[in-house]
Formats: sequence, C-alpha cells, structure tokens
Amino acid sequence: MKLSIAILAFVFSSFLFGQDVKWLTLEEANKEVKAHPEKPILINFYATWCGFCKRLDKETFTDAKVSEYINKNYIPVKFDAETKSMVNFLGINYTYIAPAKANYFAYAFTNGQLGYPATVITNAKGEINKVVSGYRNANDFINDIKI
Repeated sequence: MKLSIAILAFVFSSFLFGQDVKWLTLEEANKEVKAHPEKPILINFYATWCGFCKRLDKETFTDAKVSEYINKNYIPVKFDAETKSMVNFLGINYTYIAPAKANYFAYAFTNGQLGYPATVITNAKGEINKVVSGYRNANDFINDIKI
C-alpha cells in the first residue's frame, strides 16, 4: 500500500513538474543555439520587483499548453533585466547601464522599451523577430509568440 502511494505521488509530481518551461541561462542558450541554430530563441525579460512578471510566471508559464509550446518550438531563456553582471549572448558582451537601471542586453533587445515583463523572440543571429510587452493569459500568450 505504501509503495502504491509512493509511486502514485511520484507519477503525479512528475506530471506536475513536467509542465514547466525549461528555462535556460544565457550561457546554456549560447550552447543550445550552436546545437540547434534553426530554433528561434524566446527571451523572457523580468524584474524581481515586477508583479506582472510574477503573475506571468505563476499563471501563464505554468499552463501546460504554453510550456509545451515553448519547450517544443523555442530555446527559452529567462533573464533578470536588472542584473548588474556582464553577460554574453551570441558572442556579444552586455553590461549594466546605471541611468537605465538595466542591463544593456535587456535595453537592446526590447528596443529601449524597458517595461516588464517583455518577451522577445530572436533568431540564432540575434535578430529580433517579435517583442511581446506585458502580461498575457495563456491563450493570448501562445497566439502572441507565434512567428
């Protein structure tokens, strides 16, 4: 009986946790782009203080259809737009810019529109295909990120 409950709990938890977007760091994404240059990159720019970013994480990115669609069709990257560390994306270094209170990576890829959350879709060369600003529910988000 205990074994059955343990197995059931494991299967159920695997199902629940299997629904998450498999977010990558920039370092991981750089490697993934080399392995799969045909796949577009989806970058979610957020700020730790951003309520709509937290809502997007809690409601939209945990939706099974959204996470499945993103994991299947994109190289997903989650990036704290206000990080003060120097970062590298596709061979270019980006650093923090104090007047904007943001990392230049976020500034450049949102076309200077530093509103959060922002989701940017690029190709393997870093060319921007689409910028989706703000919170979206699951259905709207899937429609908005299709390219």
